[in-house]
Amino acid sequence: MRTFYIFKIKKELTILTKETPYNLYRTIENLYYYDSVNANVSFKIFGDIFDTFNLDYLNKRISNLFKNNRYYSYVDGIHIINNKYKPEMSKLKVYKSHLLLKSDVIDPALLVNYLMSDNLFVCDFKNKDYFWLNEFVH
Repeated sequence: MRTFYIFKIKKELTILTKETPYNLYRTIENLYYYDSVNANVSFKIFGDIFDTFNLDYLNKRISNLFKNNRYYSYVDGIHIINNKYKPEMSKLKVYKSHLLLKSDVIDPALLVNYLMSDNLFVCDFKNKDYFWLNEFVH
């Protein structure tokens, strides 16, 4: 099972780090592993790096995008793709700070068909994987 964290990077930082995603990944990874003692520091850095998501808008947009997909469901704030033929089981939860996508495939439909925005950065901390969503090759 892969766990993807999808962050909306501020436009200025997107421009600065587009060609050097490793540096951005290492910064985000350090924030991810900060302990509670450093919470104030990580919160300040978080505000400098990330934009927030509009929960209602995004949930409606994803629901509308997949409304005709027979493998899609939306239950308790979680977008689910359960395709037994691919096979794929993916779950996406929208938070103000990030999107959390858990999937048993490398190219989940919720990721591939979702948004291709210039400033969405995807991290899988367990597998040390990262990429700009609009550069994801399906």
